Amino acid sequence: MPIIKKQDNITTESSSPGLEVRTIADADLGTHALKIGEVTIAPNTRLPRHIHTNTEEAMIVLEGTLDVVVGRERMTISPGYTVLAPAGTTHGFVNRSSEPARILFIFPIHEPDRVQTSIEGATSGFLSEAGLSGYSSPQDRPLENPD
Repeated sequence: MPIIKKQDNITTESSSPGLEVRTIADADLGTHALKIGEVTIAPNTRLPRHIHTNTEEAMIVLEGTLDVVVGRERMTISPGYTVLAPAGTTHGFVNRSSEPARILFIFPIHEPDRVQTSIEGATSGFLSEAGLSGYSSPQDRPLENPD
């Protein structure tokens, strides 16, 4: 089993503004099935809602405070929380704070698919996404009201 140094990890800009993704372990680094990485979410930025139709995902908050949506559940989370998204379940994050947030993500397969479920110009149920990088909501919706 390889031992991987942080310096050996590849960091890339995400296709969504304000996100940076770092690969920790995958097939190229010697795993048989796992894909593990870390995403940094800049202040006032969101990780858009999406699903993985072919796998579940575990996400562990390492740093920062985030609003999360998983299916119809919404809440504010911080380090110590783990979010489990079964295959086909919508999930996403918003960082409303002035500090970056970091999430460790784990997939039990090498090639998870990713299907966006956020629709440009539509609200995703967070308080207000106006002013967040990459998205502007047309209206405010209370965090505790998923409808």
